[in-house]
Amino acid sequence: MKKYIRSERANLFEPNVYIGLIVKLSGDIESKEIEKAVYAAYQANEATMCKVVLEDNGCAYYEKMERSGCKFYADVHPWKELLCQSEKSPFALKEGELVRIFLTKESNQLVLLIHAHHLVGDGQSVLILLKDIVSRLNSEPITYKPMLSIDRNFLEKRAGLPIVAKLFVNRINQKWKKNKKCFNWDDYDAIHEKYWRKYVSEIEWKTYHMKELKVRCPKSITMNSFMITELLREYSECKVVGIPVSIREDVGMSNQTSGIAIKCQYKFQKTLEVNADRIHKTIYRKLKNKHKKYFILIFMERLCPSLIDAVLLQSHGCFQHKFTERLAKIMGYIGDGGRDLGITNLNKIDIPNRCDKLIVEDILFIPPKVSYTKNVIGISTYNHRLTVCYHKMENRL
Repeated sequence: MKKYIRSERANLFEPNVYIGLIVKLSGDIESKEIEKAVYAAYQANEATMCKVVLEDNGCAYYEKMERSGCKFYADVHPWKELLCQSEKSPFALKEGELVRIFLTKESNQLVLLIHAHHLVGDGQSVLILLKDIVSRLNSEPITYKPMLSIDRNFLEKRAGLPIVAKLFVNRINQKWKKNKKCFNWDDYDAIHEKYWRKYVSEIEWKTYHMKELKVRCPKSITMNSFMITELLREYSECKVVGIPVSIREDVGMSNQTSGIAIKCQYKFQKTLEVNADRIHKTIYRKLKNKHKKYFILIFMERLCPSLIDAVLLQSHGCFQHKFTERLAKIMGYIGDGGRDLGITNLNKIDIPNRCDKLIVEDILFIPPKVSYTKNVIGISTYNHRLTVCYHKMENRL
């Protein structure tokens, strides 16, 4: 059965929707053993056994393959150079290349760079893949995991689209049908080439010990709300924050993430505790509303797929039409309607740090840089340390 790409369709033509994990290892192990574990993990997940098929009518779907198109490379270059090279080379989605894993060595330490296209799944999905690799290296069995499709049937059982939004979607879909254009893999390559000719990634880290953070964090709020508050204090001009929200219901690799946006600027005349309490309540007020929690997924699922592509291409100067230009502004891809800050928290990473032949010293998370967000930050916690990753884009032109 075809699994159509609907709620996650914006990821198809997004030129920098890549998830990164930096895994630092120590121990006596051959690269061939790691390579075998990587390919075993690919075989154990439906998402890494699929390719993306783009139909002439503009629809796209995942198609199962007999052999994974995802890659593994043993290299000698530093992981930052490998990341830079990988970013510049578009993923061959039509051949099933949804993940690239690089093994290199730095300062007598093995480093595993996992670079994944967002269509293979969300941040938790990439951790599922890593867990399978570690389990295999630890001589533990790994089981096959199907990919959950977040389609209309799934979404309508959980929430509905407000009538005003439903009428809006129907109207713009009807307008698009009059001027409909379907895009292909040449357009996919063109937007990627144009984007990466202009930009280069800059990755910066800050690491905190959890004991210190727990002392500072008010007991009435979560660590996630506290870190968002700290980052809003750092980004004092920020008014709108985008926060990915997990809707995960199984242990397979797929996109099981929605998102909310909150308007919440840091107030310097108030204490950190007061700000944190206000921000925490604002976040959870939205999360308790299932219609707001699922809104973006339901909205995107109902949009004509090629219209979503057109908005992405329009926002990066690869397509021109007055209708899609207006829609790109409404959706925040161009103009001032986007997010000032996007914060993704993987929370505590549940992967053992000791295996038979190696030690997992650290796991660092690099979040995807989506086009409607100005500043992107990723947070992950592993081995009693919380790491904040600042994923910035430097304009080279």
